[in-house]
Amino acid sequence: MRRVLPLIALALLAAPARADESAGTRHAAWQTCLDDAFAVQARTTSRSYAATKAVSNCREPEAAYLAALSTSPMLDGEDVSRIRPALIARARERLIGLPRLSAL
Repeated sequence: MRRVLPLIALALLAAPARADESAGTRHAAWQTCLDDAFAVQARTTSRSYAATKAVSNCREPEAAYLAALSTSPMLDGEDVSRIRPALIARARERLIGLPRLSAL
């Protein structure tokens, strides 16, 4: 059972629009923050460092998103804190995989 719960939680994270509307809105705000911060950093640093810096700069929208998830009847605060590392890793991977925004 303990292994099934994280899989359910990750499925919810993969489709935030199906969760509570406020969680979907907060997810979109977090993703926008990550994209904007990454675009600025990637112009002058490595993609890996830019992704790390973007995650670091967007802690407030991330916290708001995680707080909204923890209000879901399917998740509690412990579940959210347990899946946070996977969520952050997935966000970094997505950012590193984005095409370069450069004229070069």
